[in-house]
Amino acid sequence: MFSFALFLGALFAPASPPPATVPAAVATATSVPAATPCPSSSPGTAARSVPLPCPTPALQEIGRVTAPGRSTNLVGTAAAASAGTINAEQIADRPLLRPGEILEEIPGLVISQHSGEGKANQYYLRGFQLDHGTDLAATIDGIPINMPTHAHGQGYSDINWLMPELVSFVSYKKGPYYADEGDFSTAGSYDLYYRNTIAPTASFGFGDYGYGRIFLADSPRLGSGNLLYAVELYRDNGTLDRPDDYQKANGVLRWSTTTPSSLFAATLQGYRGDFNSTDQIPQRLVDAGVINRFGYIDPTDGGRTFRYALSTEWEHDDPSGRTRVEAYGLSYGLQLFSNFTYYQYDANDYYNVTANPLTCNPVYTTCTPGVAHIATYSSYCPANTTPANGSTAAHSVVPAAFSYSCGDQREQADKRFVSGFKLARSIQTGKAASTFGVGLRNDNMYGLQLLLTHDQVPYANGTLSNDRVLERDMFLYAQTEYHVSPKLRLSGGLREDAYNFKIDDFQAANSGYRTEAMLNPKFTAAYAASGHQEFYLDFGDSFHSNDGRGTTQVLDPQTHATVDPQGDKVVQYAPLVRAWGEELGYRFSAPKLTTTVSFWRLNIASELVFDGDHGVTTPSGPTERKGIELTNYYRATRTLTFDTDIATSTARFTTNPGNWGTFVPESLNVVTSAGVTLDQPSFAASVRYRYFGPRVLDQLGDAISSPTNLVNAQVTWKLRNRRRVTLELLNLLNSAGDDVEYFYGSWLPEDAKNPAYTNNPATNPLLGGGGVNDYHFHPTEARIARLIYSVPM
Repeated sequence: MFSFALFLGALFAPASPPPATVPAAVATATSVPAATPCPSSSPGTAARSVPLPCPTPALQEIGRVTAPGRSTNLVGTAAAASAGTINAEQIADRPLLRPGEILEEIPGLVISQHSGEGKANQYYLRGFQLDHGTDLAATIDGIPINMPTHAHGQGYSDINWLMPELVSFVSYKKGPYYADEGDFSTAGSYDLYYRNTIAPTASFGFGDYGYGRIFLADSPRLGSGNLLYAVELYRDNGTLDRPDDYQKANGVLRWSTTTPSSLFAATLQGYRGDFNSTDQIPQRLVDAGVINRFGYIDPTDGGRTFRYALSTEWEHDDPSGRTRVEAYGLSYGLQLFSNFTYYQYDANDYYNVTANPLTCNPVYTTCTPGVAHIATYSSYCPANTTPANGSTAAHSVVPAAFSYSCGDQREQADKRFVSGFKLARSIQTGKAASTFGVGLRNDNMYGLQLLLTHDQVPYANGTLSNDRVLERDMFLYAQTEYHVSPKLRLSGGLREDAYNFKIDDFQAANSGYRTEAMLNPKFTAAYAASGHQEFYLDFGDSFHSNDGRGTTQVLDPQTHATVDPQGDKVVQYAPLVRAWGEELGYRFSAPKLTTTVSFWRLNIASELVFDGDHGVTTPSGPTERKGIELTNYYRATRTLTFDTDIATSTARFTTNPGNWGTFVPESLNVVTSAGVTLDQPSFAASVRYRYFGPRVLDQLGDAISSPTNLVNAQVTWKLRNRRRVTLELLNLLNSAGDDVEYFYGSWLPEDAKNPAYTNNPATNPLLGGGGVNDYHFHPTEARIARLIYSVPM
């Protein structure tokens, strides 16, 4: 209630988007400008020089923007070699399969998918398989995107609603060195800013596999500002055997105004998406010829989602500094149906009812109750429950044969309202510049469910989670940069986050209230050897939050006891997990060439590991990652640019209980990207290459994924009267790679025909086994051609 009241109060205060200065994400506290009149700016040249400290001028053409980019000289302003910016020119020249791929301009970041395209992307960065966003903090238009205590995965970050044409610029940072970044920012963070104006445009796209897109946008004057509106209608089937049938309707309405010393903006956004999903499939069925690599197992997986948001921004410069206020409210929902293990849980449920000494029903002839027998186990599959013949005598019923009638599909539902604000004040005093911030985020999750289902219909006894959760993060931070000399900058900061969790679970014993706070120090040093060279040394602590439901749980949802069906104790885990890291970097920035190199290390007190049995992530032991990043951006001529980025890393658990191994599953080892762009007055063309290196898929290091090579291309013909025709060729070489690859256990009817599986109690789930360990993958899309025609309205 407190945060919602603050949000309502802030809505009626002036607000605004950031100016076209070097963004706060990469600028130091000394970047606070004085309130001076703004000179005029040419959209055609501003992207090639350091932006002026003035409000963003009206943009005259889509793709031309007075915001920083990768060629901007950040010597003297950046806090680390790994920080940078992306401008709209770079985004416009990049062929995109999905909106999230604009973030692949961030060196070392990979965007992929393991399910339907309407679901949040998979993210890989700095040795992390970030699942759907954990440890990569995302902020768009002042609204945090990551969803804590999410039904599908902690930090779930869905940006399928993003319209690339509306992006003004993106600022990104890596590592835990920044006091203004909090939850989920351990590996990195990015802030994406909308543009205030756009040329009146209508865009029509069509292509292979049912692709169609209509985009309409304009920003007419309204009062003292501009009213930007944009509408997107989209449909795509993808190249897999089962069409995605992804349909989305998307809209943005944004009013903004600027003066020489202040900015204000209010933005209303709405999105709804519906999609089918082809989840990852087992390699053994492809090898046997049962399905091809574009095939599927469960034809009813899919989902639907919505997002409606209202945000405001206000920024004001005065002679002593800058004040910025952001406030937002967000209504969000997701209903997702997935099946990652096919029939393994169905078979395990049969075993738990008929033969598991811990949970079986003594009425069955196959049940021999153990010493610690639990009589409260509830089966979700009607075919696995005791026949309704009234018999209660021990060993009086012979169980029917397992029928494969229920499957492992589960529904994950999430409905919430998110509200919050952030207030920051920057001041300049002599050689020191300081920034102070305070804020709050409130997630009111009023429908958080995990249900076992079949053909998207839930089972009466299939509730694994049905909660109401109230999660609140109150934070404050301070950071000061001091110029020791004209060449040396030192910066220190502190950030404190205080979390409150209130959980109301369908099992009353799992309800509760938890609080935890964490203070994290930061330090950076930068030495400018010249106006084109700078060295960096960075240290810092950070954290990520864990799912709130795991902080109060004491009972298993099926045994209704303090142990699960395998006899493992239900364990509560800490709400907040600390991380700490350091980085040594170098930046060279000349008019034509920008090069950076970073040597980094990062430790986390508890790793989040993908659990294939549940399709979610679970906490595990402490880890250490270290790596090297090399980035190069070269502007050969005014119209020709090249870029090449290489990032390598290793990830290991620092403890090895039970000798399970020290490799971190799915951790990214190497990623390479390269591109060339030619932008002439009559046409533009770009070709991009991405190498997604092999990953270790299990803790012992025995299972290794295959690498993936992708080449995408784009050609744009610039016709008269601002008309454009763009041809996109995605996966140009038709590479048979994988977007995602896992290694875990699953069970299928075909496995029951193999004596090596059925007779092995470690494998056969009907005997208590964990299924057939196998590679499970989601293929990259096949070659796709798309044609887009854009005209002024």
